Amino acid sequence: MLLRVKKFSEKLLLPLAKKLTKIPANVITLIGLFFSLLTFFGFIFQNIIFIIICLFLVEFFDQLDGVIARLQGPTTLGAFLDSTLDRIGDFFIFFGIIFGGYTEVYIGFITIFGAFMTSYTRAKIETLGVPNLYGVGLLERTDRIPIILIGSILQIWFPTAIWWTMIILAIGTNITVIQRIVYAFKKFSAKNNNE
Repeated sequence: MLLRVKKFSEKLLLPLAKKLTKIPANVITLIGLFFSLLTFFGFIFQNIIFIIICLFLVEFFDQLDGVIARLQGPTTLGAFLDSTLDRIGDFFIFFGIIFGGYTEVYIGFITIFGAFMTSYTRAKIETLGVPNLYGVGLLERTDRIPIILIGSILQIWFPTAIWWTMIILAIGTNITVIQRIVYAFKKFSAKNNNE
C-alpha cells in the first residue's frame, strides 16, 4: 500500500466517529457516494476547486464510514454496501476524468480495469480463505482517491497533472493486480501442497 491512508484514519477520526455512532454507517457510505457523483460533474464542467472539495469529502466519508462501522459492529450488509458503493463511486470519478477531457479514453479504461481488478482480486482471494488482504499490492482503493486529490490540487498550477495522475494509477493499479495474482498463486499453491 503506497500511502497507507487507512492506517492513520482511525486515530484521527475516532473522536468524531464516537459522536456520530447514532448515524448508521451505511448512511455515511451513501453520503460518500453522493460526493463521488458531484465529483463526476465537477470533472465534466472542469471546475477544479469544486473537484478538490468533493474529492476531499469523498475520502473523508470513505474513511469515516469504516471507523463508525467498527464502533457499531460490522455487518454483512454494511460490508457489501461499502464495497459495492465504493465501486460505483470509482466509476463516477474515473468517467468524470475521461469525459472531462483530462485523459485519453484508453488510459482511462486501462486505469478502470486495474482499479476494478484490484478490488476483485482482493474480494476473491478473501472469499477463498485469506482473512485480510489489506496491504498486499502497490496501490489499494484507499490510495486511489488521495492520489487523484493530489493530482487535482497540482492541476491548479500544472495543466497536465491529472493526466500524469492517471498514468500513475494505470501503472500502479495493474501492478497491484499482478502482485495479488502472484500472492494468490503462492498462497494457494502452498496450501494445496500441505493438504
